[in-house]
Amino acid sequence: MITPMKKVTILTVSSAVEQTLTALRSLEILHLTPLQAAAGAKLNQARGEMTRVQKVLETVPDKAPKGIKPVDGVADTSVKSLVEEVHQLIAESKQAEIDKDQAEEELSKLDKFGNIDPETVAALQAKGIFVKLYQVQPGKIPFELDGEGVIEQFGSDDNGSYVAVISRGEAPVAVKGIYTELSMPPKSLAEFRDMDARAKETLARVEKRLGELSGAKSKIEERLDEVTDDYKMVEAESTMVGDKNVAALQGFCPAPRVGELEKAARENGWGLLVDDPTDDDNIPTLLSYNKLTKPMKFLYDIIGISPGYKEVDVSSVFLCFFSIFFAMIVGDSAYGLLFLGLALFARSKMPKAPAAGFHFIYLMSGATIVWGLINASFLGLSPELASWTAYLDLTNYGFLPEPLKNAMLWIRTSAPADPAKFEAYKTFAESFTSLPASFVPKGPGASQMQHIQLFCFCIAVVHLSIAHIWNICVRIQRKDSTFMAQVGWLIGCWVMFFLACQMVLGIDMPKFVIPMFIVEAVLLVLFTVPPKRLKQDFISIPMLVLDVVNSFTDVISYIRLFAVGMSGAAIAEAFNDMLSPLFGSAVGIAGAAFLLLFVHGLNIALAVMGVAVHAVRLNTLEFSNGLGQEWSGFAFTPFAKQKN
Repeated sequence: MITPMKKVTILTVSSAVEQTLTALRSLEILHLTPLQAAAGAKLNQARGEMTRVQKVLETVPDKAPKGIKPVDGVADTSVKSLVEEVHQLIAESKQAEIDKDQAEEELSKLDKFGNIDPETVAALQAKGIFVKLYQVQPGKIPFELDGEGVIEQFGSDDNGSYVAVISRGEAPVAVKGIYTELSMPPKSLAEFRDMDARAKETLARVEKRLGELSGAKSKIEERLDEVTDDYKMVEAESTMVGDKNVAALQGFCPAPRVGELEKAARENGWGLLVDDPTDDDNIPTLLSYNKLTKPMKFLYDIIGISPGYKEVDVSSVFLCFFSIFFAMIVGDSAYGLLFLGLALFARSKMPKAPAAGFHFIYLMSGATIVWGLINASFLGLSPELASWTAYLDLTNYGFLPEPLKNAMLWIRTSAPADPAKFEAYKTFAESFTSLPASFVPKGPGASQMQHIQLFCFCIAVVHLSIAHIWNICVRIQRKDSTFMAQVGWLIGCWVMFFLACQMVLGIDMPKFVIPMFIVEAVLLVLFTVPPKRLKQDFISIPMLVLDVVNSFTDVISYIRLFAVGMSGAAIAEAFNDMLSPLFGSAVGIAGAAFLLLFVHGLNIALAVMGVAVHAVRLNTLEFSNGLGQEWSGFAFTPFAKQKN
């Protein structure tokens, strides 16, 4: 649920601002809101120090390179000097990179000329002897002098030959041919070689020292926490308003914890004003989770979304349907077991890590395993390729009731291949008299993809109906007359469901659908715009045509669960069939196993990407549109120390 907030204003004497902020920081219950823009030299200095330490933390490696022994530790008092040392190393490294690049650029152009010295060339020029450097490209036009002079060859490479032209006179001798004149280096090539060597030596020394300092990275992280706390303290102080006598700050406090703030106010002599937030306030959102919805915290953090304070907490519905979508997209029980095993292993290695993420993976893995067992999907293997997979098909066991077996068989993409099992299943499929004959498979192993497509549409209408019903309840609670328009959208959701079933699956629409559509249209036209805003928002009524079309695409959009899940299964099955001839020898089995490992790794990566795109979208777009949820919120962030 979304925790209710109270708007809090605190008054304190100006001489006790720092003590007040320190006390509030220890309480960790107030989300500060600025009363004025943060600014000032003190703030800039604190921000600069924080940035410097962040740069150090980014520069020092997590582990020392091979052959370099990290320092055992650094005393707290020397962390500041360590920060200065690292910044000195960064400056040296940056200059060394510049020197190295400059030296390599000059040497790459002029290295063929040995140890040419521009000072010597300038001295010769003062005596009337000119030296010019050229790179000569091969071609039909020979490189020649248009006057007296000497051509000295200095070697060649793929770019051409390198020559020096020496001549006497008042000006350099002219040349003919295909060539590029090379400028003299600013200093001798010997100096550039020394510069290159020194730069490389500096870079190696800096890398070695930074590797040694990796042992002090935890101390640098602690220092970053300290300077970040200092910055936040200065920032909070700069956003307060007041004069030389009184200072004020403002923020939001969770309503259940206002008592703690009142107690602190009495103990510290603060003035305290507690109000209900207004419509104009920008209120943070604090979500409270129970044991069932706790995994949603991990998902919200990953996606980076939060409901607005005045919106609704959909964590339970989001998590429930996200689990279904995850399972249908990944679709393979072996993948689910792999996720579960990796999560359990990671948990054993990180027992102190937050539990929400692991619980989320446990839930997603469990849902995937269950869906894979329902569909008898294990690495895309069939009993024809691997007979032992028949033991993983729950419909082969007698302990399951016959209706449940048939329901599991009905939802699969193909009918059972066993003739004996097929006859009983066919009778079950024929019992759905409202469905067309195409929904009854023609024979053992026949395709029945329409079944899972219908299942996707059923998920769509249930998911979207929950959104519209919830929206209706919220609007009734707020005494909003537009709740009747939401009743229209709820009816329209079912109209679009029947329409999608007819257009995609060939299922005849019931006769009551047309009257339902008429009722929907009337409700939307009459109640979409409140009477008070009819003049301003009249344009919304004609736009309802596009909204109705969008409601149809929302239902159709859920077919992606079938398409993405089916693509992964098809890839696995196709490679299993292609590689099955290799299973006859030990070498063939090893080669096939390597290829299948790669294929299934790729398939898992594609499935995870599919979840990130499609499972998230169906909740945050299609479902949220029906609910009117904009995810416009931002998380409640109490004023607290960084390490907390």
